[in-house]
Amino acid sequence: MSHREVRVMADAPFGFEVGTPLQVELPVLDLDSTCNSILIGYLENRSLIIGWPEIEGNHLPLERSEPVLVSFERDGKLHTFESRVLCASFQPFAHVHLAWPGEVQASLRRRMPRIPVNDVAMMLVMEEDGVKQSVALADISLHGARLVATTCLGEVGERFSIEIPQRHHGGSERVVLACEMRYVREERGAASGRRVYHHGVEFTGLNRRALDFIERYIGEHLQRARERHTG
Repeated sequence: MSHREVRVMADAPFGFEVGTPLQVELPVLDLDSTCNSILIGYLENRSLIIGWPEIEGNHLPLERSEPVLVSFERDGKLHTFESRVLCASFQPFAHVHLAWPGEVQASLRRRMPRIPVNDVAMMLVMEEDGVKQSVALADISLHGARLVATTCLGEVGERFSIEIPQRHHGGSERVVLACEMRYVREERGAASGRRVYHHGVEFTGLNRRALDFIERYIGEHLQRARERHTG
């Protein structure tokens, strides 16, 4: 592949731009998060060229014809398209050719309302540097959550993950959500007078399984709230 064959995507269909960070999801691996990549170039109407997707610094195993779901943010919108692996190589650098997408769907990223859930005895387990801490989930939306703890969990910009256990008729499941700290606020508890810390976190790299889990989780709490008001 020569550099002449790879065009800059400024005028390309779908508004692709070289250097755009990508989130790549591989449904067959059933991961709890998406994988990081970057748009390198394209062969018009043939393939997109991306950096080999990584998670925690490791290249993912890829098979020819493997389906992938790719998303990227631009102009306040989340763009998503389906594709498949055409070929992958580490020479002259780690890169992957994906089939040219048939369409790219764009959805507006709006600020989602937070749903209060602090009336339910639900605890989360936050893992940072291998140490797990129990924290209370105060509210949640598709984009983030507010965690409450008696100690400060970290600083703005720090990344960590939280595990939400959930029981249902079919058994139980545990979903891991990657987060980034957006704010920390110290308060005194109204009832106890003890110092507590409120942490606003933004979810990052969520795949469809995680989003479905959050939507179902929010729906269950909204249903319970309606039942309490009508009952």
